[in-house]
This record gives sequence, C-alpha cells and structure tokens, in this order.
Amino acid sequence: MSKAPTLFYAWDSATDAPPPAMEPPPGVTPWIWRPAMHGPPPAELSGWQNKVWWLFDRLGVFPNRHCGVFGLRANGRLVHTSLVTPRYFRFPDMGVSDLQIGATWTDPDMRGQGLAKVAVAMIHDAWRGEFQRMWYLVGEDNTASIRVIEASGYRLVGTGRRDALPGLGFMGRYRIRTPRI
Repeated sequence: MSKAPTLFYAWDSATDAPPPAMEPPPGVTPWIWRPAMHGPPPAELSGWQNKVWWLFDRLGVFPNRHCGVFGLRANGRLVHTSLVTPRYFRFPDMGVSDLQIGATWTDPDMRGQGLAKVAVAMIHDAWRGEFQRMWYLVGEDNTASIRVIEASGYRLVGTGRRDALPGLGFMGRYRIRTPRI
C-alpha cells in the first residue's frame, strides 16, 4: 500500500448484488491454494508471507479457516494472485465472519486484460457461503484498483490509514478513521 490514505471498500452478502460473473480469458485458468485443505504453500508461493498465512491458519490466529490465495495461470505460470484472509490483528474493523481480498498482484505483461475483475468474481464464487462481508483496501491513489473494485459492486465504507508500531512497521494496523455509511 502507498502512503496515500487507505480507502475501505466492502461487499455485504445480505444486501449487495453479487459481482458480475466472469470467466477468465482463453488460455487463462483459475488456481486456488487454501492452507486448511492443501497444507504448506507450494513452491510457486515461495514468499515468506505465504508461510506466515499458513502458520496463522495452523496456530488459530484467524477466527476461521477460510484463508487462501486465488490465482490465475497462463502458460503454466501464475499471472495474477489475490490473497483472501479472515480478520486478524492488522484489520480490527473486520467482523469474525468477514474476509478480505488483499495483496492483489497482476503480471505487468498481463495488465489491462480484466484479470483482477475476473479474480474478484471468482473469489466470491469459490468462497461463497464462507463470509458475511468481503473487504478490499486500496490506496486512494490506485485508480486502476479502485475501478476494479467499484465495477465489482463494492461500496466505499470509509477512509483511514495504516498505524505502524514503532520499529515494527510490518505489524501496523489498518483502521477506518472516517466512516461513510
């Protein structure tokens, strides 16, 4: 995330229309890793962060077992990933049955093809019935990501910032400062 204020978007299963159903472009296939079902992260998710999500799942840091990574593959390689996490200490405004789409990445050579919108729609389908509210946080200067999430039917529910702990920036919390209800 950037140093720009953070926009908090949400989608509520009780009141909001589902994101438009979408299929990946030809030659692109969906892929999912869920620690509760698949164990430790596979080699293609070799970053230390994915080991942390697996460990959080195993240690019960999350209030439910719905953590995972949604990916899209083209020609045998991941060209898009989005992390799905339950509430934990960095996101205290989330509810116990909420999930968040975050750490979204698309291969620079594949950007502009609608992969992020496909991912949001397919995440909603793959995690259907496992959450009450889905969150999405984005820096207010990330116009491409804002267009994606608004086109997916998410509502802006507030703005805020990341509060970093002195010397422990990676442990910072994201809090809504200005609710928009």
